Amino acid sequence: MNIAHSRHAGTSLVELILFLAFFAIAGSVVISILFSTNEQRIYQRTILNVERTGVQLLQVITRHVQHAERVLDPPAGFTGSILALSVAVESNNPTMIATQSGYLLIILHDTTEEVPHTFPLEHFSVRNTSPSAGHPSILVSFDVSIAIPLPSAGSRIYTRHFERFVPLLPDDYVTGDDCGCDPPACVAGLYRWEVCDGELCTPSTATVHCAP
Repeated sequence: MNIAHSRHAGTSLVELILFLAFFAIAGSVVISILFSTNEQRIYQRTILNVERTGVQLLQVITRHVQHAERVLDPPAGFTGSILALSVAVESNNPTMIATQSGYLLIILHDTTEEVPHTFPLEHFSVRNTSPSAGHPSILVSFDVSIAIPLPSAGSRIYTRHFERFVPLLPDDYVTGDDCGCDPPACVAGLYRWEVCDGELCTPSTATVHCAP
């Protein structure tokens, strides 16, 4: 009887050890899957937010460009980091689109508006693709880049390139800038332009940095 009892106790101990080992392996697999699923969820959510940000900014730029009459800067066939537009509404003329510290700026006449967005922009550029003065168009592009924190792999950099061709829809008769103000230009690292107040051209008080 004692011998049988010892064998039964030994067998139970082995079974317990095997069960604990199986439980540990299964637990580590489940935890690994949970971590992987959570990281994938974070990654996909960040990508979705980046996509949404880029599309929204392209829509903002497109709306302003399509309400403009002419492209003042950059010249046809050239690429620049600032888009200057002639518009019919005097209170919005000229309109500048640029970036500063990674954020999109819309400058209407003499008023600067920072477009709110979560992720900073990089490599903002505008190419004047106008085939003629009467058929203006631009190609705008920029990158949105973000570091995604992932517990198992540290931070992973995700970069998305956005680009859009936008034709202007001008009238045949250009009504903007009745004063005949000087065209905008980069001077000593600052982009400068004049605004029409009544019948006089005065320097704009708004500023944006530029590459001379």
